[in-house]
Parts: sequence; structure tokens; C-alpha cells
Amino acid sequence: MNREERVFVRKNLIKLIIGLILLGFSRSYIQNHPAEKASIFSGFQVLWQRAVVYVHKVTNTNSEAFQKKYDYEKTYEELINMAENKKCVDPAVLTELNETYLKLQKEWIKTLEDDLPGYIRQANEYKNMIDNCTK
Repeated sequence: MNREERVFVRKNLIKLIIGLILLGFSRSYIQNHPAEKASIFSGFQVLWQRAVVYVHKVTNTNSEAFQKKYDYEKTYEELINMAENKKCVDPAVLTELNETYLKLQKEWIKTLEDDLPGYIRQANEYKNMIDNCTK
């Protein structure tokens, strides 16, 4: 290697080390702040969902059903968070809510059109239970 190549490699090696140090600081910060971690990962999840919807739109499959499914999955996640934050919610209701959410995640798009009204009704019932609980 000549002198120019060694200088080039040295500069890039220094940049790599500084980048790794900054990446380590960022990782430790995210590990200690769960809200930041959740916001970053939910952003990736939203990007993935939009990509799936776009692919299905381009291939002329039912992209609207995917969008509805993702919207209701988000609704159920919010209901679960609300139920966990309210101490007066019955644990059986929380378990049932989690099971319904998992069932929705596993739902096939072909059967979603028929089953979606049931999920919407259940979401409204859970929301009323959570909002009206008192201890």
C-alpha cells in the first residue's frame, strides 16, 4: 500500500470506530428508555405494513382488507395498553382481550371480510368495559 491508501484506510477506520461508539451509546439509551424503543419499532412495523398494503394494491389483491386488519390490530393494542394501565380492569377481561388480539393477528384475509364486524363489535364492548370500570 502506498501512503495515500494508508491515510485513506486510517481515516475510514477512525470514522468506523467513532460510528461504533455512537451506535453503542444509542443502543444503551434505547435500552434504558422503553418509550423511545417502542416508537422506533412501531415505526418499522408501520413501514412494513404499508409496504405489504402497497404490494397487494399493485398485484390487485385485497389491499383494503390488509389495511383494515392492521388498523384493528392497532386498535386492539391500544385497548390492551388502556386495560393494563387501569387497575380496575378484571384480569379475565384482559386475558380475553389478548386472546382476541392474537386471533385477529392470525386471521386470514379471505375470512376477514366476514369476521371483521365481530372484531369491531368486540372492540367496542372492550372499550366500554375499560372506560366504565371503577374500583
